[in-house]
Parts: sequence; C-alpha cells; structure tokens
Amino acid sequence: MSGTSLNIKFGFPTKQFLFLAGLLLVSTGLTAQKSLKFENGGGPSGNGPSTSNQVITMYNGDAAVYSPTTKVTYSFSNQQYASGSVEGTNLPGMVFGATVNGAGSGNAPLANALYPLMNSISGSTNAHYSIDGATPAINVGNDYSVEIMTISDALINSNGSNKIPTSSKDVYYGDLTLTFDRPVNNPVVHFTGMGGFFQENGSAGTLGLSSGFELTDAYTVTRLSGNNYFSVSGKKITNSAPTYNSTTSNSAPAASSGSVKITGNNITSLTFKVYMNGDGQGSSRWSSTSKFNGDALLISASLTTYNISGNVFNDANGMNDNTVNGTGTNAGGLNAVLIDPATGNVVAVVPVNSNGTYSFTNVLSADYSIAITKDNPVVGSAFPGVVLPDGWAATGENLGTGNGSDGTADGILTGISLNSNLTNANFGIEQQPVSDNKEETIPIPTNHTIPQGTLTTGVSGSDAEDGTLGNSNTIVITELPANGTMYYNGTAVTAGQQISGFDPALLSFENLQDGTRETSFKYSFLDAAGKQSQTPGTYTVKWDGALSVMFTGVSAFISGNQLTVNWNTEMENNNAYFEVLASTDGKTFKTIATVQSKAPNGSSDTQLSYSITKGLEDTTKIFGVSFLFAFAVLVSLNRKRKLTAATFLIAVASLITVSCSKQEQPEIETGKTIFVRIVQVDKDGTRSTSKTVQAVIK
Repeated sequence: MSGTSLNIKFGFPTKQFLFLAGLLLVSTGLTAQKSLKFENGGGPSGNGPSTSNQVITMYNGDAAVYSPTTKVTYSFSNQQYASGSVEGTNLPGMVFGATVNGAGSGNAPLANALYPLMNSISGSTNAHYSIDGATPAINVGNDYSVEIMTISDALINSNGSNKIPTSSKDVYYGDLTLTFDRPVNNPVVHFTGMGGFFQENGSAGTLGLSSGFELTDAYTVTRLSGNNYFSVSGKKITNSAPTYNSTTSNSAPAASSGSVKITGNNITSLTFKVYMNGDGQGSSRWSSTSKFNGDALLISASLTTYNISGNVFNDANGMNDNTVNGTGTNAGGLNAVLIDPATGNVVAVVPVNSNGTYSFTNVLSADYSIAITKDNPVVGSAFPGVVLPDGWAATGENLGTGNGSDGTADGILTGISLNSNLTNANFGIEQQPVSDNKEETIPIPTNHTIPQGTLTTGVSGSDAEDGTLGNSNTIVITELPANGTMYYNGTAVTAGQQISGFDPALLSFENLQDGTRETSFKYSFLDAAGKQSQTPGTYTVKWDGALSVMFTGVSAFISGNQLTVNWNTEMENNNAYFEVLASTDGKTFKTIATVQSKAPNGSSDTQLSYSITKGLEDTTKIFGVSFLFAFAVLVSLNRKRKLTAATFLIAVASLITVSCSKQEQPEIETGKTIFVRIVQVDKDGTRSTSKTVQAVIK
C-alpha cells in the first residue's frame, strides 16, 4: 500500500511494524508496587534513520528520573542485510527512527522521531498493555518509546524482483538487544503494532507484512495482555492474524500489540531474533524500486519497584534457638544498607529506628544484599564493610520470622530476590562479654616450672545480657603464653581451647625462659550467644625476682698461650655481672675472670655478645701450675701432634700441681682437660649458671 493511502486512512505516517518493548519488573500484585517507565525527556531527541545505540533513562512512574539512575540501551547486531545490500539505499535491514515512503516520492525512508509517544502509530490503547499490577499503568498518550524499522526493500533485487516469495515466514533480519545498566528481575516487554502492508499503485491487492520476535536467552516468556492476534508460543512472539495490516485490531487483517513477562532473576540483557513474515496476499512484491517499504515499530520500557522492611534485634542467645529474634534495638546508631551483589555498590541507605525497625521504599525488582553498619556509606560507591558499635557483634541474619539464618553471622543478609514486597529482613546482634585482666604474684619458680596447685586467682567479667561472669562460665584461651608451655589439668593448652568451670589450681607451666619475671596468657568469656569479648582479658603470673639469664653460644678454646671464652645472652633482666669459671675435672670450678653486664641498667631484650681472653700463665696459677714452657713446646709442634702433646701437658701439669701446691686448688688428674662455664649474678645477688663446655685446642 502506498504511503498516501495510509496517511488518509490513519492520519499518521505509513505503519509497517511498531514494536514496543516495555520492560516492567513485576511480582504478584501488591498495593505498594510502583512502575518505572519511559517518559518525556528520558530518551534521544531528533529523527533517524540511525543504527547507533539508543539509551533510555527510566522515570519514576509519571514523575522524575528514578534514583539510582537506571538505563536501558537498545542495539542491533548480526544484521543479515548489511549496508549496501538493501535495494535503493545504503541502510542495513534494521534501523532506528524511520518509516515507509509509499507516495512514490523517492526510494528512501522517511525520517521519524527516534523517541515518539506510544500512540503515534497503530491505534493501540492502554487496555492492550499490562504492567502486572504495578502503578501507574501504561498510558499511550503520555509514555514514550524508541522506534525501529524492518525494511522490506532488503527482500527485492535491484530490478524490483523478489529475492524470496512474499508468503515466506520467519525471514531472519538480525538481533535486537535490550541491555540494562544494572541487573533486574522478571522484566515485562511490550510490543506495539506488529504488522503493516505494501500496495503498488494500480494493483488490485495488498501484501501484508509483520515482524516477529524470538527470545534467545534462557528465560521463560509469558503472555500478559494484548489484542486477539498477539500470540506467544514458547519464546516466539508473533502476529497470528491470517492477514496483516498496520492497525491493532481483533479482526483480520490486523497488527498485534501486547505485553509479555520475561521470568528470570538478575537479568542484564535480553536478545531477540527479529524476523519478517509475509501473508502472500495481493501484491506480488515486497516493495518496489520507486518506493520504500517495511515495518516501523516503537520500543519503550517500564520497571517495577517494591518495598523492603525488617528489624534489628538484641538477640541475647544468638542462634542457640536457631532463630533471629529478641528485643528491637539500633545499638545507639545503625544504618541499613541496600547493596547490589553484582557490583558490590551501595544502592540505598536508611536509618535503623531506636526500636530496631527500618524500611526501604521504591526499590527496583532485582537481587540484593542488606547490611547493617554504624557508618553512612555513599550511594553508588563500593560498600566498605560492616562496622558495628563498639562492644556489639552480629549473631545471625534471616529473611522471615521462622527458624534458620543465611548461614554466616556477619551483619549482611544475602540471597534476596525482590519480586514482591518483603518484610522481616531481620538481623540479630548482641553486646559482647567483658573479660577482666587478672594478676597473681608467686615465689620464684624452681627449675623453670610452676606446678599445679600454685595459682589461686580466678577469672572474672561481665555481660550486658548474661550478668556477672566468673569461674563457672566458659572461657576461651585466645592467646598462649610467649614464656613457657601452659598446661591445664596436665594437658598442654591450645589456642582457641574452651574451658568450662575454670579452676586456676589446674594451671601449670614448664620451660619458663631464663631471665624472665612473668608469664601471661589471654582469655575471653563465651556468652550465651556464643560470642567472645571484643578485647580479651590478660591473665598474668609474676614472681619475685628474675629467672636466670638465657645463655646461648657458650664456647672456649686454647690458642698459643691464651684461653678465650665467648658467650651470648638472648635477654638480661636486672643483671649485674658475669663470673667466668674454669675446672680441670668439670666438677670443681674456680673464678678466672669477672665481666660487667653490657645491658643498660642490667636489662636488655636483644642479643648481647661477650668475650674474654686470659693468658694461660694467669689461668693455671689458679691451679698452681705454670704452662709457659710447656705451651711454647706445644706451639712448636706440627698440627697432627698438638692434641697428643696437649694431653701430655695437662698430665704433667697435674703432677706438678700435686707436688708444688698445698693450697686449696683442685687436683689435676692425668688425661683431663679444661672446662669452662659462666655464672650470671643479678643486682640482688641471685645467681644462675650456664651449661659447661670443654675448651678446644687450636
């Protein structure tokens, strides 16, 4: 049919196909669900034809732009009739913002608005569309859409002959994709004016045309509304009239208009295959070389929003009853935060009331998480994490009032699919127990050990919900002592170990370090909700005075006529000086040198090194022996004979000592060598001794 005939009959440009894709997130109808739609100012201005992507910003019903901003982008792909392959034009088979030119005024499309009102074509009415219960509903005189055109000139040759018969069905043109800038649930797509016609001048008949669509994504398509010929079969959406034209009607020939629901969660895009269908009537051609024909269509979108409400409870017993419940609270100041789990960004923030209630309104149907925090995160930014007021801990989260939780007590409720109004998105929190610091002083331990029965000081604390805490409550050992090994009732304690009915007399310690004056461990009470203290208590055991200095690396060697002794200390506490002792039998020792502590004021936590060298003449005088001559001989010997000579020398020295000295010096027996050890003396006179080493001859 010519464009002139259509203008006379319908009063607007020739209608070949108008597709309105209204995206409406819906759920079973509840009075509070609202719609988001395409409104004036939300789409592109100007006319086509164009193949550029078209971006639409959603409006809050018939009011202002929805916040947070939500957009839908329309795009073509897989064009089967590329630019240059369509008779009479450089356009491809599908474009935005064009309509037929049937007046014989040129073989090119007429420009049309990229974003017109829904009632600009096909004569559809509000009754043909459904938003599945949301309000406000579609208003074709107020709501806008994006226009596309499927060009039937793509199906004729340059001489005007058909490429395929005019009765052909499902002729694939390419793909149309609607992409959401954030995930959505259960969109509803509205199609307007699927149908048109072509009539050659002087011809006795009219060819009917109609586009069809098929969803390629793994979602379910359900028909919600439309005229008699708006048909859905599986994922295909078609005009089922036996013959087509451009007017939405319940009598053939007709176009079809209506709404379908796409059921699915977390949808980011919908892709439809676009087809052309001919009814084989009237004209023997799809178009002519003197006109430009096809199917013009509009695409608009609308979304649905819902409300979410919930409670924050002071849940004193936590999940011990497998239920998130208790007394409502905001812990002195909390916010509820709505989070997009796909991006981790904040969608909305609302305060939690003093009675623990909170609510989000006008929330787009999608998947979400909800968190509680004392902070006020920025909408659109990444959620920084849960921060509860000091002394509070999360006990569990659950959607609903029944048993169970989301599995992780972290102040974040996950797995929310918003397809209807939701209530009782609930959180449990409670105040953590307080564990007191404890201290007991005992006599200096012997053998670096504190036996069972020594300690008498119990643990203590408090809990806002459980009251006063003590030995009868359960404690958790949160940190083991750095000094020594701790035992409880004879068994080594492990970090995280729980102890019920704590008895300090059952504590014992072994392997306490040299030079130390105390040991300690950290503990926390475990309250009825299963929560530990935010700051554990420290249990300290002190003793009067320090254990001996921790020695390492004690060594001695003889070189030439000198004895050298080396040693290190890993730590010193109140140290005054060292005595270097020597012996020929490893039993009776005499002091050969005194060395003052290097530690500032006698205390140090870092390693310190000491060394002394004594002439053998001085050393052996202590035992009444002169080795000067003997060692002169020893040094002159070759290496292989030194050890034998040294042994002989000591034997001789032993004999000389017996015969020459009547003083209280140790007797030196034949074959014995020199032994050395270090004695550390505290400022208070306390003494501790290193291990004994044998001097090495070099």
